[in-house]
Amino acid sequence: MTNVSPGAPLRLLTWQYFGEELRRLREAAGLTQADLAELVFVSASYIAQFEAGRRKPMEDVAKRLDQALKTNGTFWRIIQKLIKDQGPFPPFALPFFEMEREAVAVNAFEATRVPGILQTRRYADAIFRASRPFAPADDPEIEELIKARVQRAALLTGPKALQLWVVIHETALHTPVGGPDVLREQLRHLADCVLTKKAVIQVLPFTAGAIGASVNPFSLFRFEDTPSVLYTEALSNSIARDEPETVEYAFEVYAGLRSAALSPETSLELISSLTQGTHADAHAKQLG
Repeated sequence: MTNVSPGAPLRLLTWQYFGEELRRLREAAGLTQADLAELVFVSASYIAQFEAGRRKPMEDVAKRLDQALKTNGTFWRIIQKLIKDQGPFPPFALPFFEMEREAVAVNAFEATRVPGILQTRRYADAIFRASRPFAPADDPEIEELIKARVQRAALLTGPKALQLWVVIHETALHTPVGGPDVLREQLRHLADCVLTKKAVIQVLPFTAGAIGASVNPFSLFRFEDTPSVLYTEALSNSIARDEPETVEYAFEVYAGLRSAALSPETSLELISSLTQGTHADAHAKQLG
């Protein structure tokens, strides 16, 4: 086992070390993976993947591990050291980006904005600045966030490209994030992603009714050799679940969204038509 203390430099700490320590302390406590899973409210397969270093626990799970194994905050401190090198995004969202990099396919639903992996630079800039209204124009943190978001698009190319299927509510296509020009550029980018086979996009139209208002945004990650995961998040926390019954239900909900959405072909026609029309300009004038 790697001989590293929780206070060691970041370069000596790894997710494998986290897993090794978790296994060592679990066995010392006389707990099976299923026993520990019950105590921290995750599945036994999650514990197995944590111990193998194949999946990264979220902060709240690390805290519950500390409580269950009476480690006085050891696991939470290890995670704090590790996540410092994981990019500019908030710690609770890091498991999302880790799973996005490791997944073979993602099925996602977005209600009010374009999914991050499909955002243009200017669209992402507008999103981040809207969430930080008092940040200076040259805020380096915002620039780092934009760069990290745009770079995610690379996952959609290459021999092992991520298979992305997205259902987007029509609301996102009409909300002038960054203004009409930025929105048109973003819509052209969506159309290009479809035409170049980087993603399959279906639009959930306003006419679909209540189903669009009854489901919060979520993502379903599928992997080669580990269970699929349901991921959803709120303002400052996130939830990742891999229990078969939970994931199966989420796939059923997603199937319902796809059935209610326009076909990929009709969705592309709608997106393309909005890049040519004046709807965004007219809507902006109404708001102004």
